[in-house]
Amino acid sequence: MLNSKKLCILTVYCTFVIAAAKSNEFASTARPDNLTAEEEFTADGAGIDDAKIYMEYFHWHGVHNINLIVCPKDVATSTAHYKLDSLVHQFMANGFSIRIFNGQDYDEESDSAHNNTTSPSSTTSPIQQLTFGPPRTFRSDNATRRPLRLHLPALTYKSGFLLLQYASPCALNVLQWAAASENNYFTPNRFWLLHTNDSTHNSLLDDEDIFLPPDGEVRVIVQPLGVNYFAMWDVYKVAAEKPLRRTALGVPQMKNVNDLLQALRSFGSAISYRQNLEGITFKTGLVIAFPDLFTNIEDVSLRHIDTISKVNNRLTIELANRLNIHFNTHQVDNYGWHQPNGSFDGLMGRFQRYELDFAQNAIFMRLDRIALVDFVAETFRIRAGIMFRQPPLSAVANIFAMPFGRDVWIAILLLMIFTIGIFIVELIYSPHTHHIDMLDCVVFVWGAMCQQGFYANLINRSTRIIIFTTFVSTLFLYTSFSANIVALLQSPSDAIQTLSDLTQSPLEIGVQDTVYNKIYFNESTDPVTNHLHRKKIAPKGENIFMRPAVGMEKMRTGLFAYQVELQAGYQIISNTFSEPEKCGLMELEPFQLPMIAIPTRKNFPYKELFRRQLRWQREVGLMNREELKWFPQKPKCEGGVGGFVSIGITECRYALRIFGFGLLLSAFSFLLEVAMTYIWNLVEHLIRNKKLDELNGY
Repeated sequence: MLNSKKLCILTVYCTFVIAAAKSNEFASTARPDNLTAEEEFTADGAGIDDAKIYMEYFHWHGVHNINLIVCPKDVATSTAHYKLDSLVHQFMANGFSIRIFNGQDYDEESDSAHNNTTSPSSTTSPIQQLTFGPPRTFRSDNATRRPLRLHLPALTYKSGFLLLQYASPCALNVLQWAAASENNYFTPNRFWLLHTNDSTHNSLLDDEDIFLPPDGEVRVIVQPLGVNYFAMWDVYKVAAEKPLRRTALGVPQMKNVNDLLQALRSFGSAISYRQNLEGITFKTGLVIAFPDLFTNIEDVSLRHIDTISKVNNRLTIELANRLNIHFNTHQVDNYGWHQPNGSFDGLMGRFQRYELDFAQNAIFMRLDRIALVDFVAETFRIRAGIMFRQPPLSAVANIFAMPFGRDVWIAILLLMIFTIGIFIVELIYSPHTHHIDMLDCVVFVWGAMCQQGFYANLINRSTRIIIFTTFVSTLFLYTSFSANIVALLQSPSDAIQTLSDLTQSPLEIGVQDTVYNKIYFNESTDPVTNHLHRKKIAPKGENIFMRPAVGMEKMRTGLFAYQVELQAGYQIISNTFSEPEKCGLMELEPFQLPMIAIPTRKNFPYKELFRRQLRWQREVGLMNREELKWFPQKPKCEGGVGGFVSIGITECRYALRIFGFGLLLSAFSFLLEVAMTYIWNLVEHLIRNKKLDELNGY
């Protein structure tokens, strides 16, 4: 096993040695003859130094995949061709994965498709003419400006792009194609390195069609011919119409790789230099779901109305202050949901039609929305739960059996039996006459338990002592029982702890009138939630959806459960519920809502800049401050169970059952007594007639 491992390592080592040898051999044999002195200097020194500079630059940024973009005219000479070959082999020998792209590899299909979309036929229906893709900003003239086959998917790993001699018309066409809004290949994970031999070529990047966004990582390396130094510039634009901004990295004349690394180390993050966007205006959207109740975006007194928009708007206002930007806000009344025809309504519909840049409020991150927008940063978690007050203890249990424990009830039963037994013994051996039987002893003990008097007047003192001690003992039991009953009548129960308990309970259910409640109830895969929906929500149709003020009032006054955004419910509870009514509040979540995040349109060139600012707000505590300001906290039960409690039929149902049972038992006893009396009289009559017949000699 060990020998095989050593053999494998030796094989890999030999392979790399052979590859390096072949690379050096190729570099030495591929050099063209008859070069001028300047060309020899470039071929011998500058080309190899270029490769080292490029490799160290990409290594510094953690890039291992290189896209080398070359235009044919730029490598037409033998010297340029030799330099390109040497550069490629240097990359490959150092472990880089390299892909060479022909800058004039035109995409004829995309070109024809672009021409067709610019002039739709008259027979095309309006719904077919409606395109939901990004606006096409790359204008093709079929000569120097043509669509390319450089189609880069949205990759998460880092990649490098090396564009040699970017001042040529072919290379500028590549930059214009990459900067088009339908592409936007200048993203934070794509590191572009533009090479030129003349520093005046930087003015070519002022073209409005070459938008190098603040999110991009674009560097220009200038190496004049015939010298052994180079310069590097960090370039970007605040907006397409704004002038190019350049920042030098390190000293103007860097001579080796160490100078480059020192410059990159001191320069740091490029995006930290780009936090002033010079007052440019973005088209934004703001959702006001309840326009009839909405007053002002800063109204804290109605913070339960459109809370999501209010709290996230404060974050975007702080974002605007930090980045020096302005908003052109478009108000909508719906967050946007998928329609049967494939389009979206509300806010998402505007994003689908590329009418907005980003939103001033956060929305749920859903799979159907990820295809239309990019979410830059999560902000808050919205919880939508079913709120209810636990039903009174008297509604779910027999409170008349709860004041005493089982051992106390057994002790009371034994006390009654013992007292009845002693009372019977006293009456049997009493020297005084009385008219009390054994059933009267049972009635006496039961009446004493209920604090009733005794109708008989007993003369012997021993019997009176028994009666006195029995009444005193039952007095303490009766007092404890009554006091506990009063407390139990005002106590909430803990009968409902899960959604299954809620489904089986007598509570009615209402749902907040929002679109996402209807969607998430239908999309839920939880069997318990589905059972609740089928049994208590779906049968009522649209009548079950109501405003929070109505639903919370029903919950306060009756056996009612209401599904609501918990933050909105907390605010209404704080405003309208009394302190005792806040006790016994429960909440259950039928489904877990996704995080909400700030959306931007696809290919938004300021996404990383916005993301960093929003993450910074979370780190320094601004989000936490806004959360405490706009999201009410759960009310605490501070009033206990005090206060007036109205007693209804529900609380008295067991007493009424005992009363009804007594009536039935009394009626049955009455009928039994009547029957027994009738039978007894009938038997006496028959016996008397028989005796008369015997006396008469029959």
